Amino acid sequence: MRVILVHGFNANPTMNFHPWLANQLRDQGFEVVTPELPLSTKEEFNLPEIIEKMKQEVGYLKSDDVLLGHSLGAFIILQYLEAIEMTQTPRAVVLVAAPWNVSRPELRRLFFVDLDADVLMWKAREFVVIHSKDDQLVPYEHGERLAAQLKARLVTTENDGHFMSEKYPILLETIEEIARRPFEFEPGMSLKDDYTDIQTLS
Repeated sequence: MRVILVHGFNANPTMNFHPWLANQLRDQGFEVVTPELPLSTKEEFNLPEIIEKMKQEVGYLKSDDVLLGHSLGAFIILQYLEAIEMTQTPRAVVLVAAPWNVSRPELRRLFFVDLDADVLMWKAREFVVIHSKDDQLVPYEHGERLAAQLKARLVTTENDGHFMSEKYPILLETIEEIARRPFEFEPGMSLKDDYTDIQTLS
């Protein structure tokens, strides 16, 4: 199983929990990819360039891939899912401390104003949103709204802030649980069937 870890704004793969999580996963036999993307205030924000860098470092997604994005990196993953040609459906997408929206004009195009949630939720077999109730940068309500929009499983923590420290066992545990659990459903099978009460012609 391959795990793709995508960092957030003004960060890189050597910051926050990324080195610890990558090492833990590699020790367990996972293949780990940590793309370094041009996502900082020092560079002009260029979404096509970011997607192209993801293509170079990640390539085609496979059915056993797990993608984990932190903060703004979560929405880079969603944009990537929309942008690339897909022949297989990734196993899971994990969105950590992800904002529902931002005020910076140059970043707003990343968010659901331009994303189609009804299409996105079919682009992975499972979505998981992890958010802490004490996040001061991105309030917990953002995680709740994002989870509702994507029909995602919401994992709530109490004291992890914006997940900017070096170690968060909940992230490793979530990926381990995804990897252990046989996936028995196709995308969308957990959604309510609106047509069950419609009579068909005999």
